[in-house]
Amino acid sequence: MKITREFESLKSWNEEIDKYKKGKPIDIYARHSYPALEKREHEIAEMIGTPDTVLFNAGMAAIHTAIEAEELHPGEIVLCGNNTYSQTKKLFEDLKRRGIRVIPIQSENTEEIKKAIAIYKPRLIIIESVSNAQSMGVANFKELGEEIEKTNNEYENLKPEKLLESMIEKRLSQLEEKELVEFKAKLLEEIDEFLEGQNPFVFRPSIKILRDQEMELQEAIEKVAWLVKYIIKNSREKLSIIVDNTLPSPVLYNPLRDVKGMDLKMVVVESATKHYQAGQDQITAGIAYSNRDLEHIRDKRVRLGTYLQPVSEQKIPENITETMPDIVQRHADNALTLAKFFNELASAKVGGILEVSHPNLPTHAQNELFNKIAPDGLVTLFYLKIKNASEFVKKIKEKAEDKIGIGASFGHPKTWIELLPDDPEGVRIAAGSETQKELNQLLEVIKNALT
Repeated sequence: MKITREFESLKSWNEEIDKYKKGKPIDIYARHSYPALEKREHEIAEMIGTPDTVLFNAGMAAIHTAIEAEELHPGEIVLCGNNTYSQTKKLFEDLKRRGIRVIPIQSENTEEIKKAIAIYKPRLIIIESVSNAQSMGVANFKELGEEIEKTNNEYENLKPEKLLESMIEKRLSQLEEKELVEFKAKLLEEIDEFLEGQNPFVFRPSIKILRDQEMELQEAIEKVAWLVKYIIKNSREKLSIIVDNTLPSPVLYNPLRDVKGMDLKMVVVESATKHYQAGQDQITAGIAYSNRDLEHIRDKRVRLGTYLQPVSEQKIPENITETMPDIVQRHADNALTLAKFFNELASAKVGGILEVSHPNLPTHAQNELFNKIAPDGLVTLFYLKIKNASEFVKKIKEKAEDKIGIGASFGHPKTWIELLPDDPEGVRIAAGSETQKELNQLLEVIKNALT
């Protein structure tokens, strides 16, 4: 399809322009939207069981757009999981350079997160549902959601208008009622404008109101400056949360399920490169879904140009919403089977395997929680610690030949194995979607390679 729509008549053009003026999705350029994309997003939303989804040209485009749609301002605080994807961590560094304070947290440690919320009063939390790291920790979203809901109730008293109201009597008791109402409205408007552009001259009108009440210029400037600093430092918008759910995908676990009915905004993002193209590995893609309206993200997608382009959308299998649940579950079943197999080898001290980290194994620290939310397997990959990881991978690849791949991604038809760049004993196994017969053959090959 073409990326720019040609209109058949002036009437159809004007109809589209009217939609644009009303802030509705339009079909002029592909970046705004296009029928095939809208249809695809609706179908995936039905599969996930959420009101809406937004598709992007990559997983990183999804999380970057979701963060930008929060419209964070300098001085605001974000709690960020310290086991997130390496490229996501670079986004955290970008936030720091913009004057946003980033506080690292352990996603799986709910008590630590609660303490961080109480101390720092953050504006946003960014974590992974399951950490793509050797710990493979998972956040307890039911408990975390309850804490965010409680925090947002407390934030009601920290809105700019309420903070200004509480401080106004201490600083400006001499103002008449009419001037006081005008001053409060003007100052709140100016604070919003200042946060957008960081231009201190926007406060001239409120300073003038004080000057008109026979206040000296320096005193007027000082009073406005104090109020502005106090409000910016202490005011809080509602606390939101962005969750990277790439590892389980909603087939295995959907964090929205655990916050259903709660008064909070959760945006879930994924790298749709992994599971939304049935292992074809032809495109990169990302997805976002939420328990709230996604128009702020869709609007930001237009401005950033992070939409899924038509040529990529066409490469997603037509029946993906029908096939994906079974395929992803087979990945998860195979991952758990492989993890149990390697755990048995570790127990028998075969192959130099020191440790197997899979959430559903009894040896995992959060095994009880994992088996509660996803008893049939929460992930499609897992980690090993091995005495000589390089030799281990070499032996398996030589025996398995094309039955196994070496690489850093997952969601492929065959199992992939990866040496971790920062750990000489670390290996990641990403299970394929092999049939039971194919998997049994692979297990036999691995066993022969290590014994």
